[in-house]
Amino acid sequence: MIYNKALINLYSQEKLNDTLIYFYSLWKKRYLRTVENVPTKMEYLFYSLDQPTPNNAVTVSEDMGYAMVIFPLMSRFDAVAKDHFTNIYNYIKNYPSVYNKDLMAWQQVKTSDGKIVNAEPKTDSATDGDMDISYGLLLAQKLWGGMDNVNYKQEAIKRINALMDSCVDKTDYILTLGDWVKGIPSPTFKSVTRSSDFMKHHLIEFSKVDTKNSANWKRVLGRIYSIIDDQMKRESKDTGLMPDFFIKSQGIYIAPKTKVLESPHDGDYFTNSCRTPWRYSMDILFNNVDIPPQMSILNRWIKKTTNLNAKNIKSGYYIANGTPGSSFGDSNNLAFIAPFLVSSLIEDGNGDWTISLWNTLMEKPIENCTFYENTLKLMAMIIATGNWFTPSSTDNLLKRQCQYRISI
Repeated sequence: MIYNKALINLYSQEKLNDTLIYFYSLWKKRYLRTVENVPTKMEYLFYSLDQPTPNNAVTVSEDMGYAMVIFPLMSRFDAVAKDHFTNIYNYIKNYPSVYNKDLMAWQQVKTSDGKIVNAEPKTDSATDGDMDISYGLLLAQKLWGGMDNVNYKQEAIKRINALMDSCVDKTDYILTLGDWVKGIPSPTFKSVTRSSDFMKHHLIEFSKVDTKNSANWKRVLGRIYSIIDDQMKRESKDTGLMPDFFIKSQGIYIAPKTKVLESPHDGDYFTNSCRTPWRYSMDILFNNVDIPPQMSILNRWIKKTTNLNAKNIKSGYYIANGTPGSSFGDSNNLAFIAPFLVSSLIEDGNGDWTISLWNTLMEKPIENCTFYENTLKLMAMIIATGNWFTPSSTDNLLKRQCQYRISI
């Protein structure tokens, strides 16, 4: 299926590839770092470059997960992408979670003497990072399995098993926020789930390879569908927007009206759920899943509320804590714009909207964006240029791996 005809017709595939390669090269130069004075080469993404943190943080598992996905996908163009992937995974293995050694500790910091250590002596995991890490290993298996000493599939299954063991609540089969939810004695977060963790495409791939837990991964998928469907009967029925978090109340999962974990907007469309147009489109684009009403409503609503001008997308919309669909954020935040580029691709008739989104992303310089903006932009560009393949892909993209290979 060619889902990006509007972009190809306007710019050509070669031009799209060139634009992607150029931005990727800028992104890699800006954020990729090497760990110094260690016997095994390790690299990480320096996520706090644009927004320094009080604790001198250098990276988090969420961003290492992005790296694990990006470098295999870009290995078609970058002759040393595989080396980066290996070095990134070396880093991940060096910082395990305190609760499950097959998951990654969620944050690392640099000490005054230059050493990189976990943020706390007992640092736990974050579910989304480990989901992307596992998915990246499946991509590596697709590309390099049988060619290397590393058994990427075995590594992936080990981590997917760990996710099921430590990050899935076996009562409701929700994805919890991390292995710490099971690890701590307090029950406060046992019925909290993050909408941007609803990576349905990932879960479909997990169910294919993790035969031991295949039925349980399908139960998780079923729970995700029911949570979204229930939300569409309430505040989101006219917008399709999902809140950052869901909490269980009277037997159902709802958008909270108070701070749950991060901000007073935990029940609104904000810095976590801004990823959902991207995450929720992946199974439609790559697993031939029918377009659910939620995504059609979301696409229709965002086009209407912005008057088909991507620059009008705001960095926050109310769901539970104000009039649903009214904005409270600013404009021109690419973390909120880029995911809508992906969702624009799932339906015919969005060509002008897709082009508006693409052009808006291209206009903002990398230096004027945060790591989060630039990385979600890169992810969206890989998809929109037709350069995403899946662990179970059978198309001819992989046969063209050596085309365009350059050292970046």
